[in-house]
Amino acid sequence: MEMYKCCLCKKEVDGNNAYEYRGFTSCADCFDKVIEKVDIRRGEIIARNEAVTAPLAGLDIHPDSTIGKANRKLLAPAIEASSKETLAEQQYRAGKL
Repeated sequence: MEMYKCCLCKKEVDGNNAYEYRGFTSCADCFDKVIEKVDIRRGEIIARNEAVTAPLAGLDIHPDSTIGKANRKLLAPAIEASSKETLAEQQYRAGKL
């Protein structure tokens, strides 16, 4: 039987007693807390991404059009910021709370 580690309390649990929520593994005791923390973290990441990409919404940034090229030049810092993955996103993808 494969063993899993709870992402919250770090307790080792076997596959029959492990729970998974959005890629995060937990023991039965921590499962409700893990759901709550994962949902909070996910909401924060989504809100950050929406805030960063808001200046680009609906704009032509296609590199083949004249307007798109001009917008890319003007909005270069916003485009670069929206393309970078934050530490919170990296930890979320790695299954760390």
